[in-house]
Amino acid sequence: MFVPGRDVFRLSRETQGRVRASTRDDLASPHHGGASRLLDAAHRTRDRIREQWADFSGQPPLIAKKVCYDVKADQWVREEVVIQLDERPFGAGAMRECFRMREVKLEGDDEDVEEGSDAFGVGKEKSKAPFSFFSVARGLMELKHSERRTIWVAKRSMADFKRRILHRRACEADTVYQTMAKHYAEMFNQEVRRRSDESGLGRCGAHDIDFLLTHVVELPDGYTYSAESYVLGQYMKHNTNGGYTIGVRTTPQAFSYFTFIRSNRRLMVVDIQGVGDLYTDPVIHFLPSHFTGSLASVDAGELNFGLRGFALFVWTHMPNDIDRLLDLPPFAKSPHEESHFAPGGSSTVSALHTLATQTKQQGDDIAGKTFSFKVDLDNVPGVRLTDWCDWRTHLPMAAELSHAAGSDGTGRSRWNSSDLELVEAECHMEIAVMYNQGRITLRADEPRGDPGKKEVEAAVFHLVEAARQDLPDALLALARLASGKEHDEFLPQVVLSSDHQQTCSALLAHAASLGSAVAMGALARLVLDDARPKDAAELQCLALHLEAFAAAEITATEVSIAKVREKIEESEERAREREAAGEEEESDSDDEDEEAPDYEENEHHAMFRQTFGWGSHGWTAASALLRAAELWEGDAGRHGKGAEMGDDDDESSPAAKVVARASELR
Repeated sequence: MFVPGRDVFRLSRETQGRVRASTRDDLASPHHGGASRLLDAAHRTRDRIREQWADFSGQPPLIAKKVCYDVKADQWVREEVVIQLDERPFGAGAMRECFRMREVKLEGDDEDVEEGSDAFGVGKEKSKAPFSFFSVARGLMELKHSERRTIWVAKRSMADFKRRILHRRACEADTVYQTMAKHYAEMFNQEVRRRSDESGLGRCGAHDIDFLLTHVVELPDGYTYSAESYVLGQYMKHNTNGGYTIGVRTTPQAFSYFTFIRSNRRLMVVDIQGVGDLYTDPVIHFLPSHFTGSLASVDAGELNFGLRGFALFVWTHMPNDIDRLLDLPPFAKSPHEESHFAPGGSSTVSALHTLATQTKQQGDDIAGKTFSFKVDLDNVPGVRLTDWCDWRTHLPMAAELSHAAGSDGTGRSRWNSSDLELVEAECHMEIAVMYNQGRITLRADEPRGDPGKKEVEAAVFHLVEAARQDLPDALLALARLASGKEHDEFLPQVVLSSDHQQTCSALLAHAASLGSAVAMGALARLVLDDARPKDAAELQCLALHLEAFAAAEITATEVSIAKVREKIEESEERAREREAAGEEEESDSDDEDEEAPDYEENEHHAMFRQTFGWGSHGWTAASALLRAAELWEGDAGRHGKGAEMGDDDDESSPAAKVVARASELR
């Protein structure tokens, strides 16, 4: 299993110096008779632990399975242990209750058992050792006050404990989360030391941190617990998985942000809590499609908010000295957020899911609402739209546009991928969406409700940041704001004081170059409906966009048909398996039928794949190809080629080829 090296989790130089100074003072003090306060504290701690375990009323000892996770090998390690579990819980939280558990440490082990015998010393050959694991365990079960015991805290869900498979998954998730967090804590400590030595700036307040190792304990009756070492001290929570920051300490916040950057924005360790800098019970937000193995398979969906969890944290996280020491790039914030930030405005774990439903209702009702203020797109603090001024400067070559549309048959493009390079852009987009829905606010006195002017301006800032980072959804949304057309569902408070038609076209052209079929069709409709005269280059570019749009539509249809066929085949295969299983499947527990839910929606922002009103361009694959043929024909006529649509004498002309493709679709 994963065990960090001794040189990794050593005390910092500052801590070592304080311990040495304290010891010297104690030795020189006549009040202690040469005894160290550190040693006195250790004695007091031991006495307090004994007091808290004095009323331990353990159940009869059991031989259970202890399951640990090896993060480097990505595998589970199992062994038999003897445990005693307290009869009643000593504490409970919102979701789980805690029991005291003792693990009996054995003097013998099953390595003395000859090959061919099982863990209990029963097999074909006799054991070399005088006592097998089973006999030693039986003997130690009678030692009620044995010093050879390890004390643990065993946790179980109050709601799902009896649903054995579901609860086992939750316990495995705890184990993987905590072991993975310990792995990143090791990297954090190493990076702090390296940067501190190289920069000469010191540690900038960073502490060495550690996480308790957790394992799964499975009882003979199949019930499971998540167990970790018993730690005495005052537990403190430093942040939550809903973006809430508690206290003024910078090490826990820097560590969470470090995990996000160091993992290439694939995961983030949050819900940091524990005694001092010894943490426990973390939550990991992550994107399931970018992981394989145990982390992806034991996803605790109620706690993993995926991209939304990333967005909530970076929205509240303010850069600190440790971030700068580790050279962690800051996440862009609007001027309003920099000067008037309210980290307490984010929600707690229990309230977030309820709020998600309420948010959806608010989003449905936002259309048609009237607001007492307007936000001018030209006067939003921190926003400039001059980067997008001429749509023709964003036009790709024909081959690039065809590849972006997925016409090569792969069906993959920047539009439908979940590239890690777009994660930060999606965080900006999610923040803009949450502002629009009233989920987050900059008002400390009124944490929820319709967005105010500052919230709308901050939303526009994050929308522009997402567009700058080439997120197609953000480009479509920003183009809609710049178009002057209705946008009741998203930031309806934004208005225009000047003409941004060229900006709108440029944004659509850029989204089209990234593979957005909606942008291809919308740009063609927008420019063709414009009465302004168009030159030959513009007409050719529009024809290319219409052809690329048709190719994307055809590819999307083929992919959809293939997915339907695949689902039908899977359904038929499961039906054959059930028929072959016969009565065996009927005898299984109802809990066996529970399947891990699909959390793919956590991969993207809440308005992923929305068209923001651009889907009503009216094109189909066939009509787009016919209009492209007309454009090619008109271009040929301008150059005196005399090519007419359907002319058999020039079957190789662009117009003829496009007409042939349109005829095939019809």
